[in-house]
Amino acid sequence: MMRLSTMLLTGFLTMVVLAPIGRVLPSWLPLPSIPVLVTLYLALGVRGNYSSGAACAAALGYVTDLLAGAPKGTYILALLIVYFSVRGLSARLYVQGRFSQVGIAFAASLFCAVLAVAIHVALPPRGSWSALSVAPAEAAMTAALAAPYFYFLWRMDRRVAREAATEGVFR
Repeated sequence: MMRLSTMLLTGFLTMVVLAPIGRVLPSWLPLPSIPVLVTLYLALGVRGNYSSGAACAAALGYVTDLLAGAPKGTYILALLIVYFSVRGLSARLYVQGRFSQVGIAFAASLFCAVLAVAIHVALPPRGSWSALSVAPAEAAMTAALAAPYFYFLWRMDRRVAREAATEGVFR
């Protein structure tokens, strides 16, 4: 429980710290998707039961819904689908190298953006598919931050949970 609380708090604090930076950046340069990175870390790096990681992904999705102003449940559902998809493929994904971490983060961020926009279009008030124009840039920013942020999450995980592997996936 302490381990997932730490991941949730770390993800939330990172989103809060990055929010003022987003005001300084040009409007065409989006912020990286921190909830997707935390969800990927939980799906690939934390073993155990599915429900605890899914609960953390859902909580991050709820916070993202609140901060983004999206209809409630948009990012919750998108992050849960990403979590279970990546967790199901985790035996077949190789994430030991930095380039594979970048590639998986790019693909997962793009997948989450498509899911979130599709859900937002389906729910009232109806959104627009034009929101996907920002998705590749956001996925690129997320991929650029992936390797150092995974290492940061791994270090936080090691401080809280001694059962975390010393030779972790994201080390």
